[in-house]
Amino acid sequence: PMPEAPPLTPQKYYRLPWTLNDNGISWLEVTDACNLACAGCYRPHVDNHKSLEQIAADLAVCKSLRKSDCMSLAGGDPLMHPQIVEIVRMVREGGWKPIVNTNGLALSRKLLLKLKEAGASGFTFHIDSSQKRPGHKKKTELELNELRLHYARMVKAQGDLSVAFNMTVFPETLHTVPDMVDWARDHIDLVHGMAFILF
Repeated sequence: PMPEAPPLTPQKYYRLPWTLNDNGISWLEVTDACNLACAGCYRPHVDNHKSLEQIAADLAVCKSLRKSDCMSLAGGDPLMHPQIVEIVRMVREGGWKPIVNTNGLALSRKLLLKLKEAGASGFTFHIDSSQKRPGHKKKTELELNELRLHYARMVKAQGDLSVAFNMTVFPETLHTVPDMVDWARDHIDLVHGMAFILF
């Protein structure tokens, strides 16, 4: 008789193509709060922060069901959570690389340093022309590249952190996508990823 096979446990697998159980990035929404109201956002924008206990429980579920390399911290805007530094530390201590998904408005050099010291691995900034950002209203996607470079340089100055950008694409901004790809390629020393979200 053949020996009995060991039970299959999803968290022991890590392979391509990624599936529900093994993927490069898991996603954790830590707050509903946000300091922008982006067109197309699905969040309610209320000051509803998850407790550290809730976050620990969410991370335990992820660990039991998935094998992931990175944990994307999202919201709302995760920088609105008053305990974001502790959350980043929890994620790093859990074995993931924390990636902070933010619009960047609440990011200061001081907070950036604290997040890095807590174990942040990188940042993904959501910047697009629909956001009506203070000081950047009516800017085109290409004009917003100055702001994107500001954040990319700020993160690069801390060293050993990845930088990516998300841009929501609307019918009226679809024509800018090739220029944005060129811009990211021209700044590959600062920009490690560019994602386009179709709306």
